[in-house]
Amino acid sequence: MDLINTLASLAPTPSNAHPIGRPLTPWSAPGATPWQAPAPLSALVLPTRADRMRIAHLRDLADFKSEYLLDPGLAALEDSKDDAGVVMALMRGHEAIATIRFIPSGHGLTLTERFWSDLVTNPAILGRNSWEVGRLVMAPEHRRADLLTPLLRLSLMELMRREPVEHMHGSCVMRMTRLYRRFGFQIHALRSQAGLDCALVEATLEASMRAFHIDEPVTAPAPLEARGEALLLQ
Repeated sequence: MDLINTLASLAPTPSNAHPIGRPLTPWSAPGATPWQAPAPLSALVLPTRADRMRIAHLRDLADFKSEYLLDPGLAALEDSKDDAGVVMALMRGHEAIATIRFIPSGHGLTLTERFWSDLVTNPAILGRNSWEVGRLVMAPEHRRADLLTPLLRLSLMELMRREPVEHMHGSCVMRMTRLYRRFGFQIHALRSQAGLDCALVEATLEASMRAFHIDEPVTAPAPLEARGEALLLQ
């Protein structure tokens, strides 16, 4: 029996009285709500526009002003970025409390390809299986520092389950680079434009796995053509 069921079994009832006849003391004070374990966290991928409309209230909280200042043309690409990328709702129980989007390189849709390409010196950043990490947008009532790492870790693991991932990249203002370093990213390039001091940050999958304490790789299935070739070789 797990701990929660064990605690629940100690609630005072006629059949669960103290051996000498005195009821057990309730766990919560009079008038207080009994303690309950938080609902588990999970990631839900939203592959269609109809699915993504279900979390429109969260996505409307995203602040893209800085990105549009750097590249005004990005505003017209939002639907294309959704269709090419992986959009997730991060759930607590049955409630969507946050969302994040990953966009693959190679489609000309990422800020890295459009704004930073002349400063990229590592081909892996814009290579195959490299993904732009978007903002983690959290519902105001769930914005807690202790949820940041678990939600980002969960989203990375879900991306690895679904897609081949070798590299990740993103853009941020300079004051945010310390946060990215916590998750295995390093500064690759710097640029000032439109009054913003910006950084291109990047990380190998292995570096982020170490930062998030992910011990075993969660690999996506091989592409269909690769699996077909493997079968022919057997």
